[in-house]
Amino acid sequence: MLKVRKIEIVLGAVLLGLVLSSLFVSKLIVDRQNLIRQTARYNITWLASQAVVELERFQERIASFRIPSSGVNADEVALRYQILLNRLTLLSSGEFKEFVDQSAERRTTVDQFRQALTEIEPWVDNLNDENVGRIRARLVSLDQKMSSLAATANRISGDQVDNDQRQLQRLHWFFSGLIVTLVLISLGLVLQLHFRHHLLNEAHRKMHVLTDVLKEAKHDLELANEDISSKNESLKQQNEILVVRDIELRTQNQRFDAALNNMSQGLLLVDGEHRLIVCNERYRQILKLSAASTKPGANLAAIHDEHFSALLAHQKVIASGPRSATFSFELADGTICSVSQQPMPDGGWVATYEDVTERRRSEERIAYMAHHDALTDLPNRALFREHLERSLDQDCRESCSLAVLYLDLDRFKAVNDTLGHELGDALLKSVGARLKESVRETDIVSRFGGDEFAVLCRGRPTLDELRRIAGRIVERMGQPFSIAGHEIRIGTCIGIALAIKDGDDCDSLLRHADMAMYAAKNTGRGTYCFYETLMEEQIDARRALEDALRHALQDDELEVYYQPIVDLKSMEIVSFEALLRWDHPGRGRVSPDEFIPVAEETGLIVAIGEWVLRRACADATQWPNGTHVSVNLSAVQLRNTDFTQTVFSALAATQLPADRLELEITESVLLQDSDATLATLHKLRGFGIRTCMDDFGTGFSSLSYLRSFPFDKIKIDRTFVKDMVRQEDCRAIVTSIANLGQSLDITTTAEGVETREQLEAVMAVGCTEVQGYYFGQPTTAQNIAQAFARLEKIRLAV
Repeated sequence: MLKVRKIEIVLGAVLLGLVLSSLFVSKLIVDRQNLIRQTARYNITWLASQAVVELERFQERIASFRIPSSGVNADEVALRYQILLNRLTLLSSGEFKEFVDQSAERRTTVDQFRQALTEIEPWVDNLNDENVGRIRARLVSLDQKMSSLAATANRISGDQVDNDQRQLQRLHWFFSGLIVTLVLISLGLVLQLHFRHHLLNEAHRKMHVLTDVLKEAKHDLELANEDISSKNESLKQQNEILVVRDIELRTQNQRFDAALNNMSQGLLLVDGEHRLIVCNERYRQILKLSAASTKPGANLAAIHDEHFSALLAHQKVIASGPRSATFSFELADGTICSVSQQPMPDGGWVATYEDVTERRRSEERIAYMAHHDALTDLPNRALFREHLERSLDQDCRESCSLAVLYLDLDRFKAVNDTLGHELGDALLKSVGARLKESVRETDIVSRFGGDEFAVLCRGRPTLDELRRIAGRIVERMGQPFSIAGHEIRIGTCIGIALAIKDGDDCDSLLRHADMAMYAAKNTGRGTYCFYETLMEEQIDARRALEDALRHALQDDELEVYYQPIVDLKSMEIVSFEALLRWDHPGRGRVSPDEFIPVAEETGLIVAIGEWVLRRACADATQWPNGTHVSVNLSAVQLRNTDFTQTVFSALAATQLPADRLELEITESVLLQDSDATLATLHKLRGFGIRTCMDDFGTGFSSLSYLRSFPFDKIKIDRTFVKDMVRQEDCRAIVTSIANLGQSLDITTTAEGVETREQLEAVMAVGCTEVQGYYFGQPTTAQNIAQAFARLEKIRLAV
């Protein structure tokens, strides 16, 4: 009761507060609306009044402009004009525009105001006494109309505000009546609540009586529940014991299943009747058996599979004995299974099964890789030696014969250095394929490493057969290889050693075949050669020459000689060609044709070439200004990535101007890697270094190289110059080259001029320069002055 009464008091206080708040809000709304309307009236009236005021101020500034002492200038008048334009914009927008649109007269007044401002705009921009008069005359008619517009705006705004106030008053009384109605309804609800409260009190009294009855019933139920709980506790304890035992049994079974099914090996347990006791999942996977056929108690003999039946029969034999056994078994799908079986006392067995297929394959693959080249898949040196030794043993027993062909690739290093090792590897694969196509089916092709290959020809091959095989290999290796968009040309030289004639053991045959290959290289690229006893002496001599050449560079045995090159027009020495000479303490003078190829093959030409270049540049600095020095280059030098830096270093060290250095190359240099060589030559020529093609006309592509690179000079080979006096074809060739040089603005130098007749002949056909014994043999740097003196005598004779 007390609680409900408190709720009634609180509800009454809330209703009172609601009434008071509603009255306050109603008054506040009225005040706010009055303020808004006053502001609205002020806005319309203010805009109209401000337009009239600004018009008067503008007319005042116009009138004062004529008075010099007034201080009013054209800028101030323009400012007032801009203010008027702004007022016109305000009159044409917003609430004021609605006010204007209500009357045609008001619209006419605003339009006339706008038109007048538009008409006086040029007069304002060009303000003078005449335009001032025009402006005043144009605006005077607007004063009364604009004032009338402002008065109308003020009157209408006032009427509107009065009307709004009346409307707000009515709204205020309506809202107050609504509030009173709500209060009366709330009082009715309070009375209704009081009545409901009385009914609830009566119900509450009856509930107390019912509660006493329920308490008695509850006491009886509690006594019965205690008896049931006592019995339930006993059952619960028994159930917990059973649950624990069940969990232990399941855990044990799960561990057993996990151990079985996670084994890497298959497991099988069979009783004496050959019925399955237990097996794991791995056993089913390895032997490809279904779960239905391998249930506990299943008879394994009922599985109808030929391979499985054979395996089962073998296991029964083992089970009948006393010892365990381990064996391998291959299933129908090729799976190799390793089985370890232990017999049981009752005639059954327990066995493990392991899939060793991949292990066997890996072992076989490792054994294969140990005897084969990883790149070409050809037999390697070890397997080749095994075949060779086995064939030699058979040869001794059956009086058969065999041969070893040893070969390497020409220009392979250049391909590897310029095009990259990836493309070089692809080339080696193609070479291996072509070699297998070129030999007989009974022959064995092997790669020893790098670009070295060997062929074992078995089955008593004749010399003619060996020549045909070797010739076929040379021919196939000489054909271009198309790899990754590149057309690559290489070659090969082959050395052939025969058993038993050239050796009866593996090492001697391979060594002699290697010697024969080097002999073939010395005779020229793209050939083959049979081993001869004399070759061993030649190889020893070549190695001795190689060793001597290494010491020659270190012991200053090398020297640079110079041969003059004469300009035929001025008959003056314009250049000297640097020629390398070697005086060996024991051998005497060694021919360049003998030691230069050795230097190129061993790579010594790089160091020797750098020494010649530095020596020639240093000597040239002592010659008369303008005299060039010409240095021959090898393909090995140009392939060296540091070659351009070597040239720049030599010029910097000797202070020789770059335009006094000429670099001579032959067509054979360009053939090996024309793109890379031409790129290097372009870089050197960009620094002013002159370039010259030597032995022009002796190759197949000389003209194409003249088109691809702007050589400064071409040197006509001495073979044409020597016979041009007696043979018309040689004279025609020299004439054509000279004419070509004139057309391309390239200097032409005739080499090998030794007689007066040859000199007159090359002069007659239009050669630019000449070189040969007629003007002097190569001489040392100390005797250069004698070359100039000899030329002076020849000039006087001519």
